Amino acid sequence: MLSQTFPCPSIGYEPGESAEGSTRVNWSAVPGWTELHGYRRAWLRPDLLAALSLWAVLVPQAFAYAQLAGLPAATGLYTALGAIIGYALFGGTRWLNVGPESSVAIVVASALAAVPGRDHPVVAAQLALLIAVFLMIGYVVHAGVLMRLLSTPVLTGYLAGSGVVIIASQLGKVTGIKTSGTPLAKALAVLRGLADLNLWALGCAILTAAAVLLLGHYAKRLPGPLIALVVATTVVALGGLADRLDVLGPAEGGLPVPKLPWTSLADPLASTMHLIGPALSIALLVYAGSVLTARSLTAKEGKDTDPQQEFLGLAAANAGSALLGGFPANGSDSRSALLAGSGARTRLAGLGAAAAVVVTLLVLMPLIRDLPQAALGAVIIITATRLIDLPAFRRLWRIRRTDFVLAAVTALGVLTFGVLEGIVVGVTVSLLEVLRRAVLPYTAVLGRTGEAQAYRDVVNYRDAETLPGLVVYRFDAPLYFANADVLRTELLRLITDAEPPVRQIVLDAEAVYDMDTTGAEVLHRVVDDCDRAGVGMALARTRTPVRALLRGTGLDQRVRLYHRVADAVAAYRADHPDLRPRVRPTRPHRRGLLGRLRTLLTRPRSGSS
Repeated sequence: MLSQTFPCPSIGYEPGESAEGSTRVNWSAVPGWTELHGYRRAWLRPDLLAALSLWAVLVPQAFAYAQLAGLPAATGLYTALGAIIGYALFGGTRWLNVGPESSVAIVVASALAAVPGRDHPVVAAQLALLIAVFLMIGYVVHAGVLMRLLSTPVLTGYLAGSGVVIIASQLGKVTGIKTSGTPLAKALAVLRGLADLNLWALGCAILTAAAVLLLGHYAKRLPGPLIALVVATTVVALGGLADRLDVLGPAEGGLPVPKLPWTSLADPLASTMHLIGPALSIALLVYAGSVLTARSLTAKEGKDTDPQQEFLGLAAANAGSALLGGFPANGSDSRSALLAGSGARTRLAGLGAAAAVVVTLLVLMPLIRDLPQAALGAVIIITATRLIDLPAFRRLWRIRRTDFVLAAVTALGVLTFGVLEGIVVGVTVSLLEVLRRAVLPYTAVLGRTGEAQAYRDVVNYRDAETLPGLVVYRFDAPLYFANADVLRTELLRLITDAEPPVRQIVLDAEAVYDMDTTGAEVLHRVVDDCDRAGVGMALARTRTPVRALLRGTGLDQRVRLYHRVADAVAAYRADHPDLRPRVRPTRPHRRGLLGRLRTLLTRPRSGSS
């Protein structure tokens, strides 16, 4: 990020001058001030239009997600107001909108349910402040590496599981049937209680959902959720239907007074101890989800996201939400995409939406008392269905089965154990996948393809040619204690099963970028096995650190080294000039249930290795 210097307008120094008259003020850590300082009048109209569009989507989502978190409707607006201002000043992506968001709201609901007491709005604000603290710690210690624990497949599975949980949580609102327990229990409760179905609530939900979908299809520029909720509220108010279906009821308005949430708790220490685990999990989720969204937005501009600045921006957003009495905030995919596509030029569009939220709190809150819960539930369900990305699951299954398994296990973890626990499941399966790749590396028997003498996996390339008695073998991992026996076991199997007998093994060691002493010892044993079987051993494309270790352990005296696989093959052909290439002479070297399972999980349908 470029570092710029500007005068501090509240003090009145000249540009680049401090109180001592010599030190420049560096505003690079506050991108919002840097951007707004150079604001142009021509940007004002598109920014204001984008602000109105954002407000029209933000208000119904704020109400819906506050209800989803089990909090008063106004809490969603408090969250939006504090988060927008905080991120606008310190966030690194101008189009990322941070505020109330569905997946975080359902996690907040789970966390609040585990905290004793009924002062949930204060506890939610405390949770947001703890998340801000964890994000600031991440900023200080450069903890962007944590993003590696939540891969895209894990997030795909987490969002899908959260979408199902959210839909199940709204079944009671749209049917009028009391539900509780797990998502499956809630669905079964609805099926068993069909005799108590509230047709008014169901009809309201269906009509609201139809209106949102139709407006989204035929009038994409209009705020469909806002229009549908306004119409539903008006019909309920004018028709006197508040006694036939549940409504939101009186909602407090007015501007929140900034304060620390701990000042309202009788035992703040006990509450904090209950929230440390959930706060850490949600902070990881907020950072991962928001950074992925920010990356997708900045990539469209041909730019990169600064992960460190996102720590600071998200911490400021959650701190702002906490001080105004909101709940944890997260980057919103839908609202961020709306900003990016609405012609917004700067982050002033977000600040304009925050100003509209202030007007809503001061003037419009009394008008929402007749907002039907069924209509709000329908809006939440429509939003939740968009979290379930079935094409992404199909793509993962088609491209890489292990990533599909990661997504599916994470989704099942969310549904089985809960939303917070689902995050732990996602991180756990990611770590297990790292361990699996280390212990069971990708290996292949190679054959020559094409005129360029490229050597590819004979399983994926059916026309790959090999020479009788020669095995070109690739080991795609550093050779160390956790996987060295795999190399020896597979080479022994190749020597034992080969027909005709193996005369020479060429190990393509390009991917063996490192090797420990255990790997060197096992490689010595491999050479011993080859000597007993009368098989020659050669290494091709070895890296400099590996060559140094080969020299240090004496292996360079026991094996032949080549710069290229083609050179090793050419040397073998020179020693055996009568041999003719053949297609697929080598039997697949992975046998047994474990081998077939590993092949299924690790091999794409087509590959280049």
